[in-house]
Amino acid sequence: MKTPWPSLDAPYVDQFGCIDKDVHEAAGEIWQWAATYAITTLGDEGSGQLALKKVCAKITERRAAGAIQIGNLHAYLKTAFKHEVLAQLKRNRSAEVDLSAEPVDYALDINQKILVEQILARMSSEDRRITELLILGYSFEEIAKADGTRSNIIRSRYSKLLKRIKRELQPGTVSPRGKNYLVLGAFGVF
Repeated sequence: MKTPWPSLDAPYVDQFGCIDKDVHEAAGEIWQWAATYAITTLGDEGSGQLALKKVCAKITERRAAGAIQIGNLHAYLKTAFKHEVLAQLKRNRSAEVDLSAEPVDYALDINQKILVEQILARMSSEDRRITELLILGYSFEEIAKADGTRSNIIRSRYSKLLKRIKRELQPGTVSPRGKNYLVLGAFGVF
């Protein structure tokens, strides 16, 4: 990590707006993690620092407006930072669109989204929560620690869940709900 997180003694106004001191300090405490994450996902630490400052300003603004109440500022910052990184990746991808390139198969894209929704629909709310946390980059160990359980229990449950869903979505398989799902086989998923 080459870029240090700037220090400050009072709230200040950044290019993205006002940032409260406690939000800025909490961001400084997660900066090492955020810098590593930015390098891995965005390819550069400077973009990560700008993204984290933007998140700090948004949090300050929303708290001041009474729109949010935050119990765990560090966890909230990490999640908001990941959302901002995702938005930045989408903006980068949009900026790189080559209009002369071959057309994208949007039917495949929508079918993949349908597949994801089919998979999520077969999960309990707890399993969806774990899936979402895994997608956001949390490890089984981090999830288990937050839940007060052991990681091997969550990992085993999740593995069994995925096997069950795969079995339910096999081409020509009739689910317990009596529906025949052919979507996955059509796309070579199984």
